[in-house]
Amino acid sequence: MEVRPLRSVDVDVLAGLHNDAFSDYVVPAVLDTTALSFYLDETGVDPALSRIAFIDGLPASFCLGAVRGQSASIRGEGTAIEFRRRGVGARVLEEVLAALRAAGAREVGLEVLSTNEAAIALYSRYGFTVRRRLCGWSFRTPARRRGTRSPVEPVDTEEALVRLVAWGWKDAPWQLQPETLVHLPAYALGDSAVAVGKLRGRRFWLYALSVDPDRRRRGLGAELFRGLPGARVGVPALIPDDWAGAAEFLEAVGGVRERHVQYEMTASMI
Repeated sequence: MEVRPLRSVDVDVLAGLHNDAFSDYVVPAVLDTTALSFYLDETGVDPALSRIAFIDGLPASFCLGAVRGQSASIRGEGTAIEFRRRGVGARVLEEVLAALRAAGAREVGLEVLSTNEAAIALYSRYGFTVRRRLCGWSFRTPARRRGTRSPVEPVDTEEALVRLVAWGWKDAPWQLQPETLVHLPAYALGDSAVAVGKLRGRRFWLYALSVDPDRRRRGLGAELFRGLPGARVGVPALIPDDWAGAAEFLEAVGGVRERHVQYEMTASMI
């Protein structure tokens, strides 16, 4: 077995390994090289803090690490089906945790499907505990009403994030933190509400939406929601179920909670 940090030339190999490792998951994840490169950049993955393992020259397992100040995150881990139950997943995880600790991280987090018992057991052995559940939402009807002109306009993402933070966007999971969201397009309803997300095919994936606290309960959030691009809207399974008002709003605009949820797990690095 060879285990080493990621290199820039590994992206093609990593994409194939990632798709193999997640091919039998309840929610399969398929990324081509371009999409994977964007994800690595978007979530702050550091190649020096990540590991890829080879067995007899074949890509076998990977673990992706990222650090922001004293906080760290495992941004993905997987093992090719044919190399499971050989300890290779534990090996890459151990090396990444050591690298994150050496980089100054005091706490590390990750997300894992609540039904992935094998992964949860592995992370538990390394001190991770469940902090909260992360939920996703789908919508039965298109967001926009046909034949209407939307007052929602694209805006500078950094400007939108300034408002988002000022309006109370706190304690977000890694993929919903401003450092991640800055890579995505933003939209606004005047100076009253902002949203951040990305169009994938005909579906707009909504990552963040907030309304000026002084103007809430006036339907502005719903109006912004209806003005988002795309034929339909989806919310990935990243919304903490303890966020006050989130579920209430999403249900009010026609959302249905997805069956599959994730656990956000954290561990102390001290």
